[in-house]
Amino acid sequence: MGALIVMGYGMVLRHFRGKWYEDYASAVVLACGALAAMTNPIVLETGYIFDARAVFIALAGPFAGPGGAVLVAACTALPRIMIGGDGMMAGVAGIIIAAAAGIIFTWIVPQKRTPGSFLLLGCLAALMVLSLFLLEFHTALALMESIGFTLTLVNILGIVLLGSALEATKRSADYLRDVEFNAERDPLTGLYNRRALEQFEHSLGQSVAPDKRFGCVVLFDIDRFKSVNDRYGHARGDEVLQRIANTVTSRMRRSDLVVRYGGEEIAVVLLSTSVDDAFRIAEHIRSLVEKLVFSHQRESFSVTISAGIAAFTVGETQLEEAFDYADRALYQAKNAGRNRTEILNVPVTHEVPVRANA
Repeated sequence: MGALIVMGYGMVLRHFRGKWYEDYASAVVLACGALAAMTNPIVLETGYIFDARAVFIALAGPFAGPGGAVLVAACTALPRIMIGGDGMMAGVAGIIIAAAAGIIFTWIVPQKRTPGSFLLLGCLAALMVLSLFLLEFHTALALMESIGFTLTLVNILGIVLLGSALEATKRSADYLRDVEFNAERDPLTGLYNRRALEQFEHSLGQSVAPDKRFGCVVLFDIDRFKSVNDRYGHARGDEVLQRIANTVTSRMRRSDLVVRYGGEEIAVVLLSTSVDDAFRIAEHIRSLVEKLVFSHQRESFSVTISAGIAAFTVGETQLEEAFDYADRALYQAKNAGRNRTEILNVPVTHEVPVRANA
C-alpha cells in the first residue's frame, strides 16, 4: 500500500502545477490510502476498530497542506461514522487528533524534513490513543493494555517510513523541476531563453486555440547599453537588464511569452493582440523604462529602450519571419533617434485584425 501511495504522490508532482492543485491532488492520494487501511482493520469487539489510517491522515499535513489534512480527515471520518458502533466517537476523535498532529508538525518543521523529524510527527500522532478514553474507563484501560502499544508502534514506524519515502519523492520532483526550469530560462533575468522560444514556435500551430491564431512580436532593445557597461560596470548593467525584464514581465498576460532574445534584447510574443494594441503596450513599457532611475556610487542615471513590432498569423506567417520584420522595425527605431516604437508589416495573405478584441 505504501508503495502505491508513493507512486501516486509522484504522479501528482509530475502532472499537477500550482500549489492548490498539487495539495488537493495529494490529499486525494492520501485519503485513498487511509480508506484502504480502513478496509483491513483489527476488530477486537463490536464497534472497536483499529487500523493504520492515522499514518496517512498525519502525513496529509506536511504533504497536502492544512486544507488537504482537513479533506483527508473528513474523507475518513465520514465512513467511520457510517460504520458506527460503540467506538465511533473515539474513532472520529482519533482522526481529528492525527490530522491536527500533521498540521502542527507542518508549522514546526516547514522544510528539510528528515526521518528524525518524522519521528516527532509519529509521536504527536500517537496521541490519538488518548481518544480511547472517550469510552467507558475500564474498557479504555483494557484496550490500551491489549493494543495500545502495538498501535502506537505501528503508527510511528509507518509515519517515519512512509514520510521519508514521500519526502524523497518530493525532493526528486523538485530537482527535476529545477532542471527543467533552468533548461528554458535565462539565469540572469529569469526570462525564457531561445530554446523555449523554439519549443513555443513548434507548438504554436499545433495546440493554439482558434481565438489565438494571430498576434504580434515586440522586440525591445536597450539604447546605448554598451556605454552603460563601459561607464558603470557590468554589475550595474546586469541590474539594468533585470529591472527592465521585470518591468516588461509585469505588464504581460499569462498567455504572453517573454524571452531574452539577445544580449540586451527582450522579445515578447503577444497572442490574440492586434497591431494597435501591441503598439500601446510597447509604448507603455517604453515610458515606464524611461522613468526608471539607477544609481552608481553617488551618480544617478537612466536608460531608454527602442521597440520594433511585427504581426503574424498562425499558418500564414512563420514566427521566425515575424521576428525578422520586428528586428527591421527595431532598426528603423534606432535610426530615427532611439527611444521610440516602430511597426513593420509582414506581407501575408490575410490582414491581421487591427481592432482590439473585447
